[in-house]
Amino acid sequence: MDSLAFNLIHRFNVGDSLRRSAKRYPAKVAVRFEGADTSYAALDAKADKVARFFLDRGIARGDAVAFLGLNSLSFLAHFFGLARIGAPFVPINALLRGKEVDYVLSRANVKALVIDPMLSGSLDLGSEALLCIRHKFALGSGPAPEGFELMEPMLRGVLDDPVECRVENEDPATILFTSGTTAFPKAVMNTHLNYYASFLAAVTDIGITKEDRPLLCLPLFHSAGLFLAFSAITAGVTSTMLSWIEPDGIFRAIEQDKVSVVALPATVWIALSQMPGIEERDLSSLKTLLVFQYLPTEVLKKWMALIPGAVWINYWGQTEMIPLGASTPPGTLETKLGAPNPVGIPHLPLEIRVVDEQMNDLPPFGVGEMVARGPAITPGYLGDQEATEELFMGGWHHTGDMGFKDEEGFLYFVDRKKDMIKSGGENVASQEVEEALSAHPKVAEVAVIGMADPYWVEKVVAVIKTKANETLTQDEVIAFAKTRLASFKAPKEVYFVEDFPRSPSGKVLKRAMKDEIVRQVKKEV
Repeated sequence: MDSLAFNLIHRFNVGDSLRRSAKRYPAKVAVRFEGADTSYAALDAKADKVARFFLDRGIARGDAVAFLGLNSLSFLAHFFGLARIGAPFVPINALLRGKEVDYVLSRANVKALVIDPMLSGSLDLGSEALLCIRHKFALGSGPAPEGFELMEPMLRGVLDDPVECRVENEDPATILFTSGTTAFPKAVMNTHLNYYASFLAAVTDIGITKEDRPLLCLPLFHSAGLFLAFSAITAGVTSTMLSWIEPDGIFRAIEQDKVSVVALPATVWIALSQMPGIEERDLSSLKTLLVFQYLPTEVLKKWMALIPGAVWINYWGQTEMIPLGASTPPGTLETKLGAPNPVGIPHLPLEIRVVDEQMNDLPPFGVGEMVARGPAITPGYLGDQEATEELFMGGWHHTGDMGFKDEEGFLYFVDRKKDMIKSGGENVASQEVEEALSAHPKVAEVAVIGMADPYWVEKVVAVIKTKANETLTQDEVIAFAKTRLASFKAPKEVYFVEDFPRSPSGKVLKRAMKDEIVRQVKKEV
């Protein structure tokens, strides 16, 4: 038996999951998007066209293909189609701009780029990173940005016959960029096996079934969005997809399509709860509701009163675990109201410990780092062996998140070990923001911290020491940040100080800084 035949018989492959659902339910609607229904058979054929299109242009196993666009059928077709030829899919955060996009393209060594022309303003069309990419395609009917070819006319002539290429279980299906505690995002590789492992959690921990009607509105350039989309397609359900998170669109989809499963960051749940007329909305179809980050108790109580029959699941995960971690079993979150952030029990494909610096297990309520192992965990960071080795010290994946277990083994999230800020569901690296603000000619020193916020859950706050005889305003700092960073990374508030609290070694003590700001706010109130 040749190696391809052996591979096809035994492998896990993201693209195969769509093909199998199309064989089982060819006429069933896979996705409703912008009022139009696409069957499993049609989506499968579109994925094969994408796969063959790139094969014809010399893209093969291991060649990364980047995609810059909002949620769409093309996004899904590229995700599943590229998996079939072993080309890692690199979805780019649509909020990034200029050099941030260039960094992704260069770090992933992208061989081809597909963009929605609507987002072409995010690109520096003359950058070296972009000029080095041979194949550049634009979606839609045109016109295409300079240097790009329209993809749709060329796709029409491509056969949609099944594509069969050798792809190994441990090959990366996606490369997702996530902000860490360093100045630049890390390139997380998630394998085909990782995705299949994540589906175990979708079935056992979330309880998705083929009768469900999920809402796919989380951005597909995020791990959580891809996880939900992959799970829905693999399970053979009918999903409603939105191009972006938008309150009116979410409510319309729930009412018109009888959506039963919705997953959103806490920030969005808070915003939706404040929408005028929410009490008159028909939310009776909702059955399973996931929240990323813990909702304030009063907000959760309001939602439980609005949808008394729905099950709420609090969810913690990270891209390195695609994005598994732990979640509260159905029926338990309401018993933990007012507690520190409860994240429940580890997902099926994971084992999680809470340990001290010496990797010793901590007793109940002892706060330590949550470490994990299992088939959902990334093989590492692309092109960063040092960071990968640090990630897996002691034979366990180090999440960098602090938590504890109670006497029953129930997990609680406490804080990030380092300076990650999670604002509105987006990860922001404090050092990246500090680096950008340090370029301002009036800034002598800057520290960036995360502070609790009722809307953003955690907001980006900049603390600045200006140069001698210089003055700055909050508005100037925020405007400057937005010229260099995606808007979600820009600070929401700015404080000016004469100096920072420091350790004997000169290290800035960010915890002391946070405490001082809290004291100031309380004093002003």
